[in-house]
Amino acid sequence: MKKMNPIILQKVAQGAKTIFSNRIVLIVLAGLLAYLFLKKRIKKVVRKISENQFDKNETQNPNILAQQYRSAANPSGNKWMIDWDGTDEDAIDRLAYQTRGRLESVTDAYSQKFDETLTDRMRTELDNDDFQNWRNIVT
Repeated sequence: MKKMNPIILQKVAQGAKTIFSNRIVLIVLAGLLAYLFLKKRIKKVVRKISENQFDKNETQNPNILAQQYRSAANPSGNKWMIDWDGTDEDAIDRLAYQTRGRLESVTDAYSQKFDETLTDRMRTELDNDDFQNWRNIVT
C-alpha cells in the first residue's frame, strides 16, 4: 500500500479547513442537509396546506376529482413512475366518499384525461380488500 505524501495531505487538510470554516458554505451545507432529511415532511405540510385551502364546492366537478385520483395514485406526478412511487390510500378513501353516487361522471372524466379507466387504476393501486371497500363506497 502506497503512503500519501505528507505535504499533499497537509495541503488537502488546510484546503478543507479553509472551505469548512467559511460561514456561507456551512450555512448552505446545513440547509441542504436539512432539506434532504425533511423533504418528505415538507411535501406533506405543503399538501396539507393546499388541501385546507381547497374549496369544498370544487369537489362537485368530476374533472377535479379525476385529477385528485391521479395525484393520489401517482404522488410524484411523473407518469413513468405511476407503478412505483406509492399510493396515497388515505386520499383515495376521502375521494371515494366525494365520488359516491357520481362514479360514472368521474370515471368518464378520468378516462378522457388519462387513457385508462378509474376502476382499472384503483384495482392496480389497491389490494383486493381495499379495492372492494372503495367500490362499495363509490357505488
